[in-house]
Amino acid sequence: MTFASHYDEAAFHHGPPALFLPDPRGNLRVDPERTRELWLELPEPTGHEAVVYVATDRITGVKMVIATNCPALAAVLPRVTLARAADYAAAKAEVAGQWGGAAG
Repeated sequence: MTFASHYDEAAFHHGPPALFLPDPRGNLRVDPERTRELWLELPEPTGHEAVVYVATDRITGVKMVIATNCPALAAVLPRVTLARAADYAAAKAEVAGQWGGAAG
């Protein structure tokens, strides 16, 4: 996995529970808006584990990569079905495949 900054990497490995999304370059960065929303749903998320998911929107079927350092936090994401990916590269490839392209 590549991160947008040293801060994002440190937050992923050692920070509080949060969601991380790829930026336009494919580098993971903290998503503060979604993280805050999920903390409202799950005020005291517990468990620290680095996980990458392919999230599929239940209405549109569009897939996106989501990484987290707390699976319990990701589990309360609304409107998506989560499938655990083997690693970040596999998740990116699956998401790119929905558009008929290769992961960048």
